[in-house]
Amino acid sequence: MEGEKRVLKKTLLIVHCCILVLMLGCWDRHEIDELAYVIAIGIDEGEGDDFLVTYQIANPKEAGEDDVISDIISIRAPDFLSARDLVVAFVSREVVFTHTKVLIVSETFARRDEFVNFIKPAIRERQLSRKVNLIVSKEKASDFMRNNEPTLETRPHKFFELMTDRWEDTGLVPDSTLHSLFHRMEEDSGVFLATYSTTVQEEAGVGQEDDYIPGEVRIQGSNPTQTVGSAVIKEGKMIGSLTGEETRFSLLLRPKKEIEKMIASYPDPIDEEYKITVRFLAEEGSNITINTKKRAPVIHVRTPLRLEVLSIESDIDYVEDLEKQEVLKMHIKSVIEAKVNTFIRKTQKEFKAEPFRWSLPARRTFLTNREYEQYRWMENYPYAEVHFEVDLQFKEFGKQLAPTDMEEVKG
Repeated sequence: MEGEKRVLKKTLLIVHCCILVLMLGCWDRHEIDELAYVIAIGIDEGEGDDFLVTYQIANPKEAGEDDVISDIISIRAPDFLSARDLVVAFVSREVVFTHTKVLIVSETFARRDEFVNFIKPAIRERQLSRKVNLIVSKEKASDFMRNNEPTLETRPHKFFELMTDRWEDTGLVPDSTLHSLFHRMEEDSGVFLATYSTTVQEEAGVGQEDDYIPGEVRIQGSNPTQTVGSAVIKEGKMIGSLTGEETRFSLLLRPKKEIEKMIASYPDPIDEEYKITVRFLAEEGSNITINTKKRAPVIHVRTPLRLEVLSIESDIDYVEDLEKQEVLKMHIKSVIEAKVNTFIRKTQKEFKAEPFRWSLPARRTFLTNREYEQYRWMENYPYAEVHFEVDLQFKEFGKQLAPTDMEEVKG
């Protein structure tokens, strides 16, 4: 009996050693210069049943001043995954998607019914992460990728990574990943907001600092790429767009905090020739209560915001004069509420769906998920009665409290 136990122990030890050797093997090892890392994928309309697929392939070696940092290749293929094998005709390395940062689609293609069906394979491809960001370009995706010339980043993948991470800091662009796109579609309860961008300068806009869409921002020099606002996708198809300001409202009115801070300017309520620049701090999400007892839901939204005054051009004393401070507070509050109410009506009439994720608190008003589905939230939202209120509280007025007396300075 003891001998059998010894034999069994030796056998198990040999098996474990063999498994360990196999695990430590390098049968699937690749040298870095044997792989072609695709950092961006572009999709455009093609001819017939084919599409124009564009890959931006990074040079993994440390690039010198005259070295090519990436190669952009366009090829016609039935889908963007099968195009990988066709690239072998141009590239000698194995093409991999493990480092892909963005999926760029042209607006023309995003407005087609085939849009979502074409990118569905992305959720099955093991090499593609669901954190890949979706960007809708106003021009062809291939032109966008070739015109994009980052001036501060030597590596294009770093530019895309930093650009898509700025959504939480400014709120001018949404969080737009493939995972959130398909998750929103499966909910079938509202619209999805995708990052909106372009490299083509259009006629300059005349709005506020955030009331623009891509191409309207006045810039000179630097990279021509402009990313502001969002593309509205409903039921797998682009149906419209939002400005940077409207995108901020969409994020602020959500039940979960999705934006940290944002800067905006408003006319001075006492002297309208000047403006006041403020920073909003969103320390928590909006408080939302929904009554679904009637067919048309009744929605109450309260959004708390902390306010930092950064600039007072008129030099009016809003710091120590509490009455003037209240005038400023009520003025900003009324402007925000008027703009938000106008935007909410736009989502009801134009999109007939909401980008605020209000379906989540609405779902909690039902005992079962089946009851919620029978209520048909998206069909009833256009008839909803919405009451919005912003709760503003001053936080600080900067380092200098008293305004500079210019008359005394001149004297």
